[in-house]
Parts: sequence; C-alpha cells; structure tokens
Amino acid sequence: MNTELRQKYIEDKGYDVDDSFMDELGKFDLYTALRIARFIEQNLKLMPVNHFTSYVLGGCIVHSIGEPITFALEFVRIKNEFTTLTDVTLISMDEYLDLMLLNCYIKNPKLIG
Repeated sequence: MNTELRQKYIEDKGYDVDDSFMDELGKFDLYTALRIARFIEQNLKLMPVNHFTSYVLGGCIVHSIGEPITFALEFVRIKNEFTTLTDVTLISMDEYLDLMLLNCYIKNPKLIG
C-alpha cells in the first residue's frame, strides 16, 4: 500500500493496521471480512487502553442468515497514540464464550441498551 495513502487513512480514522492483520482478514470471505471490519471500526473507541501490551478480545457478528460469526482480535492501544490492530482470527463459539467469562470481549453498545 502506498505509504502516503496509508498515513492519510491513519490520521482520518485514528488507528493503524499491521500487515499480519490484513493478511488474516484477507483469508476470510468478503462478507465476513467487511462485517468484522465494520464492527471493529464502530467499537474501537470502547476498547481498553494499555501501555505496550496487546489485548485479545472476542467479537461476535451475526451473519445475514442469523448465524453468529465469532472472532478474536489482537490490538495495542496506547493512550494518546493510534490503536494498532495486529491480528484477527475466527474462533469457535466455545472459545468466544471463554473470552466472555474472562470479560475479554467487545461489548456491542447496540445490545447493551
């Protein structure tokens, strides 16, 4: 990707993506990749801040046919810095529920009420 274009994108959105994140996202079907990307972008401001430690949070989106798609997102979010998305992978519902029990999941404000 052109560095100049990438830098503009980072400044506009307030986050960066690692090449490994893009590689993994590129392995998903287009519908799933777009839904996950939109979900992350909508909920990024709710993710915790930590100094130089990456977080892994579970996420869940619902496919258009009503089937849940669960994933794990790894990112680094440092106060007053851009958030860096470092990895994303599809996980089983059991793994997602384990992350929920540990309170390590992205809470969807639309569902919280």
